[in-house]
Amino acid sequence: MPDIITKNLFMISWNKALVMAAMKDKEKLGKLLDARIPEDFPNEPVRQHVLPDLLKSLEKDASYGQWSGVILNKSEKVAIGTMGFKSPPDEMKHREIGYDIVPAYQGKGYATEMANAVVQWAFQEKELRGISAKCSPINIASVRVLEKIGMEHVSTTEEIMCWEILNKEYKC
Repeated sequence: MPDIITKNLFMISWNKALVMAAMKDKEKLGKLLDARIPEDFPNEPVRQHVLPDLLKSLEKDASYGQWSGVILNKSEKVAIGTMGFKSPPDEMKHREIGYDIVPAYQGKGYATEMANAVVQWAFQEKELRGISAKCSPINIASVRVLEKIGMEHVSTTEEIMCWEILNKEYKC
């Protein structure tokens, strides 16, 4: 993923140095990003699960970092969250998007702003059939983000809502 720039945000793709710093050394992360790093960045699930898995993938193939990154608020030069695809396209030519925003920056439209940009970027790849997402039915903010970026609700269990948006330019 190239660095993605929106009106208010800038997203930098993950690499091994950024992932290791995000997991263990926020001061170093701040220097690498030339940005302030909030105490609660990244959130616990990202730090404990997503980043270790991403690091393993990056060690095998550095290009793996191109599918996700750190979101920076341009005017404040602060890391406000992460976003990207959890893996390469699956056998159905879908990718699953995931994101998190630091609590102090939630409710300001930043997740929607960056998700729109990431989806537009991903759909430049004509072979990509669709993008999916999952969220808890009680996570109203996440539900609203997915609705605002044009995803359709496709199924729900007690714990998970599944969403998708199809690439209108998809070529078989």
